[in-house]
Amino acid sequence: MKPKKKKSKKGKLKAQRSRMPVYDTIQKALEKTVPGRIFTTDGADRTYVTSKGRGSQKSQVPTSGGRIAKGFTPGSSTPAAGWSSIKAHSVRTALKYGTASGKRLKKTYKGKK
Repeated sequence: MKPKKKKSKKGKLKAQRSRMPVYDTIQKALEKTVPGRIFTTDGADRTYVTSKGRGSQKSQVPTSGGRIAKGFTPGSSTPAAGWSSIKAHSVRTALKYGTASGKRLKKTYKGKK
């Protein structure tokens, strides 16, 4: 009798993983990234976007300089986890916190002036 193979939960994310850096933990990713960056972690099938925390969120992760990770779960509709919605959130966040600029981005993603 052959041993059963374990099913991987990471099936839905494989194509997207090639587009983003993979970190060991969310904490390490927050320490190394700026707001608006897309990343994932080794043990998760989720995609994350780095943002800045507000109020009490800043004290939850003290060593990350006030940054937080917004997670997108494959197959979920809240928030939508399609690549286009993740990319749009990433660009809006980067425009909001000044880590990206450009007239085309502002026009396309309706960022703040």
